[in-house]
Amino acid sequence: MTETAHMTVEGMSCNGCSGKLQRALEAVNGVTGVDIVLDGGKVTVSYDPAHVSPAAFRDVVEDTGFDVVS
Repeated sequence: MTETAHMTVEGMSCNGCSGKLQRALEAVNGVTGVDIVLDGGKVTVSYDPAHVSPAAFRDVVEDTGFDVVS
């Protein structure tokens, strides 16, 4: 069973930025999909809650150099 987490991320200014974040999130064990809308910084992560929790996504975003605002 998968669940979905939604975040608003600041600091992404180009497709390279969003691609970097997408690759980092997809590398997390349990993540099954990532959708990023650059305009507005909307990030949606589909994941298996048996393997990962949404708190881990915030860490990945920050470790990649961006800020989660909500």
